[in-house]
Amino acid sequence: MERFAVCALVGLLLTLYAWLGGGIVASWLTPWTPWLTLLLAEAALLIPEQRRGESLFDARRRVWRGLLRDPLAWCALLLVGFLAAQWLNACAFLEWDPAARAWQLASPAFPALLSPEGLEGLRALLTPAALAKVDALPPAQALGALLKAIPPPADPTLAAGLPLLGTQPCGWLPWSLNANEAWGVLNWFPPVLVALLAVRHALLKRTKRLLMAYVCLMTGVLALAGIVQFAVGGDFLYWGRETRAFFFATFGYPNHAACWFPAVLLLSVGMALWAHEHRDIARLHPAVYGACAALCAVSGVLTGSRAGMLFTLAIVALLALYVPLRYFGSWAPRVRLAVVGTLTAVAVVALGTAGFRMYAVTANHARDVAIREARAAKDPAALEAANALPAYPKMPALDPVLGEIAGTDWAAFFENPMLMRSGYQGILALRQYADHPWCGTGAWSFRWLNLSYIDPGNPDEARWFAARRGIGQANVHNDTLQFLAEHGTLGFALMVGCLLSLLIPFLGTLLSSPAHVLTDAQADRSWPNRLNVWCVFALFATALIALHSFIDLVFRSPACMMLYGLLFVCAPGFVVSRITPSSEAPHA
Repeated sequence: MERFAVCALVGLLLTLYAWLGGGIVASWLTPWTPWLTLLLAEAALLIPEQRRGESLFDARRRVWRGLLRDPLAWCALLLVGFLAAQWLNACAFLEWDPAARAWQLASPAFPALLSPEGLEGLRALLTPAALAKVDALPPAQALGALLKAIPPPADPTLAAGLPLLGTQPCGWLPWSLNANEAWGVLNWFPPVLVALLAVRHALLKRTKRLLMAYVCLMTGVLALAGIVQFAVGGDFLYWGRETRAFFFATFGYPNHAACWFPAVLLLSVGMALWAHEHRDIARLHPAVYGACAALCAVSGVLTGSRAGMLFTLAIVALLALYVPLRYFGSWAPRVRLAVVGTLTAVAVVALGTAGFRMYAVTANHARDVAIREARAAKDPAALEAANALPAYPKMPALDPVLGEIAGTDWAAFFENPMLMRSGYQGILALRQYADHPWCGTGAWSFRWLNLSYIDPGNPDEARWFAARRGIGQANVHNDTLQFLAEHGTLGFALMVGCLLSLLIPFLGTLLSSPAHVLTDAQADRSWPNRLNVWCVFALFATALIALHSFIDLVFRSPACMMLYGLLFVCAPGFVVSRITPSSEAPHA
């Protein structure tokens, strides 16, 4: 069973990320991510999966050689070093503890690294009288006295933070505002990158296929849990933890669920079609993956996210076009009629239902507005006419989101692809990047700095900032702009290097797949239809995740980040030739 150790650990890591709030609750990650990452790295290096007739020593040497030649390994090493430097080299950052009614020094990572400039930054917060009292104390007591002498925040019953800019110990190294927040990304990037390297080099083709099957089944269970939760109106997570916000399944942020479930919907459909084409080596029946896809489709709609609903509808339309196009030539006439009829009916029902609900939401809104205006004008005739307008039953969970979709100015939404949805937040991120272009200001620093980049001479910006009332203001809602602002050109370039190290081999696998022998289930031999079907749907899924990252913070969820990478590194496991009794060894 040791040959499945790496696969089991990768599956465990992904499961923990997905089931623990989507991986965004830092306090749930820190106790286990470093140890699980070390265990996974050790397993990949010491007990990798062995090929048929290969000794354990040769398997280890193969993994080591593969790592040394893999650009992903070097980009990952540099990226982790960059993020670690930001964590260690932090500004002085104070946090108010309402329970203790005292300021606490939460940054740098180690208080001994606090520079003289950092101490001066703390002293600048004191009144002259308080500063005189502090100076009269012995040096060993200076830091504690400084913290006690700083005035409390305006509302001492609430938690508050106070970054002290320009007080990082080593200004020529990558730095961050808050070491605690900079540590958060070290709970994401190193585990995910180690897992991707382990899957790429320590697992063989059959185990990569098994891992993807597990992802579909695990997500099917997660989707079922979310549907039940939605039906009973659950408002808590594990251990009775109240969410205080809408969530779906275990994803505390709806748009993370809106990314995860449509992406796994595409993955499940790709697995189902691949299992149909390669029944001789498929572990599960295509219907199993079809059931997972159906659960993911329902979950994508119930997430309460515009993106989830639109993505699900777009995937249904894609399937209605792509599946007949790929397999039409290999079906008997009755099968063609049945499949095309079924897909057409599903598309009509899905799109028709969505269109009717959009009409119902718009009509109900127009009726409500007419009634309010008639009552304000005290016009009985107008009120009677407004009450006579058609009223449609409401769907509390879906109508608000559909109303958002109907009321969105889509022309403005797509006017600038880099600023989609983020509005002024994207502009503020670009200003922050312009001030700190090389190394940025550390993870999650945008929420502390965005107010300082509002142009006081532009009343529109001040009005926009006030209208947000702090909602969604901690993030840019555009991962590219946020990573640029917080990690600068160097950090972002290392992230792009990791991405290219994943993308280029994947595209090579996809484009070379027509050279492999296909089964008789596929009669149409045109080149596009000979592309490996699983790789095609993996391309759709990764494109969906990447597109979503431009309109929301998808890669702030390590669950979505890890799923994105696994789709790339598992692709070679699905490009196989026809299995015959004499050719089992290459696929073992």
